[in-house]
Amino acid sequence: MWTALRADRTGGSGRREPIVAVACWAGLDIFRPIAGLYAAQIAYQRHTEMVRPWLAAVVIGALLLWSVAMLIYRTRTLGTTVFEVGLAGTAVVLSRLVDTQATIAEGVPTLPSIWPAGSVLGAAVLLGVRGGIVAAVVIGLADLVHVDFEPTANTLHNIILLLLLGSLFGLAVDLAREGQDRLEAVLAEQERLRERERLSRAVHDGVLQTLAYIHRRGSELGGESAELAELAADQERSLRELVSRSHASGVSRDDVDLTAGLAGLERAGVTVVTPAAPVVLDHHAGHEVIAAVRAALDNVAEHAGDGAEAWVLLEGSKDGVRVTVRDNGAGLPPGRLEEAAGEGRLGAVASIRGRIEDLGGKASWTSRDSGGCTVVLDVPVTRPGAPVSG
Repeated sequence: MWTALRADRTGGSGRREPIVAVACWAGLDIFRPIAGLYAAQIAYQRHTEMVRPWLAAVVIGALLLWSVAMLIYRTRTLGTTVFEVGLAGTAVVLSRLVDTQATIAEGVPTLPSIWPAGSVLGAAVLLGVRGGIVAAVVIGLADLVHVDFEPTANTLHNIILLLLLGSLFGLAVDLAREGQDRLEAVLAEQERLRERERLSRAVHDGVLQTLAYIHRRGSELGGESAELAELAADQERSLRELVSRSHASGVSRDDVDLTAGLAGLERAGVTVVTPAAPVVLDHHAGHEVIAAVRAALDNVAEHAGDGAEAWVLLEGSKDGVRVTVRDNGAGLPPGRLEEAAGEGRLGAVASIRGRIEDLGGKASWTSRDSGGCTVVLDVPVTRPGAPVSG
């Protein structure tokens, strides 16, 4: 039975239903004929007391016929639900014509017995809590008509049970549908993000690397190739910014995507290389890292000399992020940072090292004999789940 439920998640209602609703439909298909046979058995036991036993046979026969039809006709619609509730109510009212007033006053059960409870449940499953309550009210009014609006304790008991059945089952199905809608929305968003990341990786691994290669080779060759290199660099920056914005759209407002933030620092003479997926830090740490990198690039522009170029490399892992800023300028003489700090010039120390160390990280400088300087910024994870690198 559960295999069939998994195979048909529409429940015959024409829409995809949560498993709890489909299970209710399957249970109702079994309940109707059983309840109809139960009503037939009770009616047969007291048929000699009835005024019109033939009418009882017609009414119960109609209930059984409908029960079998619903086993064959799998579509649940508003029309079938309204008809079923009307059939149940009519069967209750026609009980007045089958029994004497004295028998009814004694509290004899109606002809359909518990069969109308299935119609209330069906309305609750299809239409939710409002449908369940409306169906229960309709059957309750039919019960009151049956006793000529002089309800017995048994009548009131049945009406209350029907109201509880309709409202509680309707509420349960409403909550199940709401939960499924949210789940499907989350799954759709995850699928959209996976597709976007797949496309971004394809762009990053193909087009961006090709443009970067054209830029590098064109700059080395010079002449007209240098102009082509600049055009390739412009297109690379534009495409990288587009990819970064695409990733940033899936990042929480309380977080900072370093991939997008550092890409915004790219300009002529500055090349930024980032992963294809977002590298996320919390708001404060993310902005501090970007500010430190900006300060490092400002130092390159101010001290590395004319024509110096800089490269920024971003790497993310489960332990933290590493940002490497490398240039091909004049380099950094040994002890220069300590000398500048002693002179009261705290630019690199305060703007770069201070920011990173406040985050629990480390900033280091390496200068090459052939010229150029490398600044490495390591920032550890400061909260669960950060950074996130796809």
